[in-house]
Amino acid sequence: MQRTFLLGAGFSKAVADGPLMSEIWEYIEKAYEREKSRTVLGLNNRLEWFKELDNFVKEFEEEATFGFNQKEFDKIRVGIKENLEYLFTVIDLHTQENGPKIEFGRKGVDISPYPVIPFRFIGKDRLEETKRCLLTFLYIIFENLKGNNKDNEFGKIISEKDQIITFNYDLVLEKALWQRNIWSPLNGYVGVDKFAKEDDKKKLEEANKYSRIKIHKMHGSICWVKSDHSEHILIKLDNKENWGFHFDGLEKMLEREPTGQFEGQISKGYVGKHDPPWMLPSFVKPFERKEFYEIWKSALKVMSKTDELIIIGYSFRPEDSNSQLLIASLPDECNLILIDRHPEKIKERLEKKGLKIKTIHNSLQHYLST
Repeated sequence: MQRTFLLGAGFSKAVADGPLMSEIWEYIEKAYEREKSRTVLGLNNRLEWFKELDNFVKEFEEEATFGFNQKEFDKIRVGIKENLEYLFTVIDLHTQENGPKIEFGRKGVDISPYPVIPFRFIGKDRLEETKRCLLTFLYIIFENLKGNNKDNEFGKIISEKDQIITFNYDLVLEKALWQRNIWSPLNGYVGVDKFAKEDDKKKLEEANKYSRIKIHKMHGSICWVKSDHSEHILIKLDNKENWGFHFDGLEKMLEREPTGQFEGQISKGYVGKHDPPWMLPSFVKPFERKEFYEIWKSALKVMSKTDELIIIGYSFRPEDSNSQLLIASLPDECNLILIDRHPEKIKERLEKKGLKIKTIHNSLQHYLST
């Protein structure tokens, strides 16, 4: 029997107190407070980046309510901070190369066309900078997640025959399976197998640390980086945030120290930006990178052969419209198990598509104990 696990933000919530999408801004604010408490040599620009983000959202909300007569209402509230998928979508729509352009210039001077941005206070540069700031704080949030032992409990039920499809950027699952010695970054990801440091791959091979299970990271991973010399996505084992490694025991295995950008800094760690090659929580989901095409292609094949699908904390929200293709690939006789704190809406969404839920669990702990 082919068993497949499909994991969403609710999984990370259960095993590491990760944020649901509606809670992301709250976690960004917590990350900002942590950054304020750090002692660093020189400026920590992340403090200003948060203020820029906050100001951007406030100006956006003011723009959205411009046509409302403030005197007619006791309260006008805009829920952008609880719906960052919308914010990412707005940015993507107005920075994509394929969008409409404004053509302008002077006689004898060639000026590149400018994207159509129907907001008075926004320019392309500011949109792109806002996106980079958002990515940085998302990275900080997900890198900071620590398992609460339910991750290890979950890891114990995973077998080498299981398939795992996850929409989470964090490494909580990988770390639990790494501890079990069932998963490794060496051959452990579908679609991504090149390393930022080629010697790291050789050392893992010498240690026989080949993964016995592969993970489909549908939106990307904390430990993936862009290549400086090609379009490839690479696996980076160094954790830039704390000058360590993403996985325990690597320093001895790789026979090297983790890289640190600013040696001698008072507070050990990184205070710069992050620009990971992720597929973002946006309605715009391009498959420009070959790796993501391969990941989704493989996941569709896996779903088509699945006998039992265990859905943990994934709500099939509209911005993840591509996920509907995964469900459409399931065999008609597939058994569905739903694990979620609030399963009613998810059950309704799936049943509208003709799918039948065999079993419902209101918590991961309940599922693990049965």
